Amino acid sequence: MATLTDLRKRLRGVQTICQLAGAMRTVSSAKLARLNSMTYAFSPYAQGCRDLLKASGGMVLPPKTGEDKTLAVLLSGNRGLCGSYHSELFAFYHALKDVKDAEVITCGKMAASHLSERGAAVLEDFPVSDVPDYHEAEALADRILALYTAGRVKRVLFIYSEAVNAMVQKPRCLELLPGSEASAVETRELLWLPDLPTAQEGLAELCLRAEVYSLLLNCAMAVQGATLSSMRSAYDNGKKSAGELETAINRQRQTQVTASVIETSSGLRPREEG
Repeated sequence: MATLTDLRKRLRGVQTICQLAGAMRTVSSAKLARLNSMTYAFSPYAQGCRDLLKASGGMVLPPKTGEDKTLAVLLSGNRGLCGSYHSELFAFYHALKDVKDAEVITCGKMAASHLSERGAAVLEDFPVSDVPDYHEAEALADRILALYTAGRVKRVLFIYSEAVNAMVQKPRCLELLPGSEASAVETRELLWLPDLPTAQEGLAELCLRAEVYSLLLNCAMAVQGATLSSMRSAYDNGKKSAGELETAINRQRQTQVTASVIETSSGLRPREEG
């Protein structure tokens, strides 16, 4: 049976964990609210880019003749403590047949660490903050575009966990390039200056950056949602454990006091508290 000293040490440890989990819960909640606001503000622009690209005839970025390779962009968070988020994402990634022998770009410390531990070759590692900005997406999109137009890769896949809502994240594989082409009828409804091919090239680059930024925001929301859910559960479980420990401490102290009173009334010297 644990002594009062052991129970008090265990209680202090549980209370410390509760404080850390509560702090991380608060931080994740604030980041998630900020990401929601950023996504809501950026969505009209991203949708406008998609509509213009569709009206122009679709993504027109034919790669030069080169290797028939796939580029896999693996998006992850920068730290753990988010439940089964990363284990499910990495299991989904390794189960994909399309990423076999593919060039890999990682975004997020957890993805880079996971592939490094497995000895997998990584083409590049792009650092992405917990709340990504447009410049990070622009740099990643420009690098993908350079590899695609140079003919080093002929297909670009994004593997990430989609934020279905604040509580649910679902691993997903999205083919970003080559894009689909719209019908030629839609291209004649607008006047393109200086000409349609030039407009298509500029729109393709612009829309690629917007799409990459949307994916980074969605992935960041999924990470913060998973962290929030995990830390909330840890905080609630810690509070429950702390309450049970406090009850056990109070009962043991009461038992010792009662025993001391009985011994005193019997004329015996009371035992010292252990």
